[in-house]
Amino acid sequence: MTRAARLAALALAALSTHCGAESPPSGPPAPPTPSLPMPPEAGFLDLAPRDVTTKGHLVHLATTARLFYNLRPADDDPESKPIFIAFNGFAAEIVRGFGTGPTTVAEGGAVVDNPASLTRIANLVYLDPRQSGFSYDVPAGGAPTAADCSSGVFNEYVDAADILLATLKFLDAHPTLRGPVYWLGESYAGVRIQWILAYLRGRWDLASYHDDALAAAIAASKRQTSLRAGQILIQPWLAGKAHTDAIAAACLDPAEIAGVSSSLAAPCEGDSACACADAHHLSRYNTTYPVIRQSARELEASQAHVLPDRAEKLLGVAVDSIAGLGSTERAKGFKCSPPDADVPDQAALNAALGALPAGQVYYVPYSPLLPGKETAPTKLDWREENYLGAAFLDNLREVPAFVTDGARDLVVPTRALVPALRALVGDAGVTLLTPPRVRVSTPDGDHFLDLGAYPDAGHMVTMIDAKGFTRDVSAWLASR
Repeated sequence: MTRAARLAALALAALSTHCGAESPPSGPPAPPTPSLPMPPEAGFLDLAPRDVTTKGHLVHLATTARLFYNLRPADDDPESKPIFIAFNGFAAEIVRGFGTGPTTVAEGGAVVDNPASLTRIANLVYLDPRQSGFSYDVPAGGAPTAADCSSGVFNEYVDAADILLATLKFLDAHPTLRGPVYWLGESYAGVRIQWILAYLRGRWDLASYHDDALAAAIAASKRQTSLRAGQILIQPWLAGKAHTDAIAAACLDPAEIAGVSSSLAAPCEGDSACACADAHHLSRYNTTYPVIRQSARELEASQAHVLPDRAEKLLGVAVDSIAGLGSTERAKGFKCSPPDADVPDQAALNAALGALPAGQVYYVPYSPLLPGKETAPTKLDWREENYLGAAFLDNLREVPAFVTDGARDLVVPTRALVPALRALVGDAGVTLLTPPRVRVSTPDGDHFLDLGAYPDAGHMVTMIDAKGFTRDVSAWLASR
């Protein structure tokens, strides 16, 4: 049986059984024990003020960060099913809104049932990083200061540490969820996942980051091994500056140019797929979509979080039942980034939860870490240095990875990943195998990236091919 056929068979098995099931005991079967389904949850995980050191500089995180979480339990046996910690680069609106949970945002904005929900195989815990989505900060006293919105707070290293601290708090508060932890992220979330794994593995030197509170929380965790079960990466940024350079080169690849031409039903003029897409107003996120359609789909995901009836279907709980979200508590906090054209109207949410102070909104789909939304200038190591690539290669030695290949993506095209890795380890060290798999050879042995191919999808794979993604992740879990 070929590897592809074996994975397909395992996928079918994984969708009808749960991962890690134990053999039944010998003797007569015990009568079935009925169990009530675990309900969805939404709320906040509070991170206390703390001091950290980033690249030798002491930073005081003076606010209490309230990170929003949303649990969608596995359909059955949630106690032993894997736990997927899920997020986008910024708010979790895209991975939650499109094709991963029990409901999904259909074109036009309605929230409908999702027959391909990952809850068939795992518990889903969506997390919004600091100040993105519904997350907000509470100042220690009085109004926030400029330092509370600085690049000392909003950088890739603190961002990853915040999410890991919040995850550890969530797991401590949910001891009945005993399954292994997988990190599921899209786009920039690949950066966050690499630093999370480096911290868990004690490789603080890779990030030049020190955080006593986080180190203590990791040491106290009883889930040391299961926190590194695997990484599920949707069109991820993984290789630092080498990735930046390879993405630019991919725009000149004849195969990418041909892909854009197929969307136009006419040849591209010039030698750049990116320039061709831009000239014809096609989205780099999905070159089969006009920019206006792609933007509309993204806005629909945001609107599904701020229209209370849609939000209840998407989150599994009513917004006015979420402790810490109503105006009494939320008015004590702040977001550094003011709303702009990417933030949907929140009049309905204000009516349900109460009005907020001027300049504040409940939900923003980004954070001050997002390029173009920064409140302070910062050097983007993940784009301009190769620290991240070194961390990814080191993590791959211990933590298996599944990576999507959305053929219509020009933002982080998977075609650029192999050249980026070769730039880091040499041409002989990276091999693209068939069926699609990347082998990275290092002095301590060979390590592999499993690829899932989605010919009709772009950057947001689960928006286009949720069924295929769930099938492939199920197979990958079952084959390990």
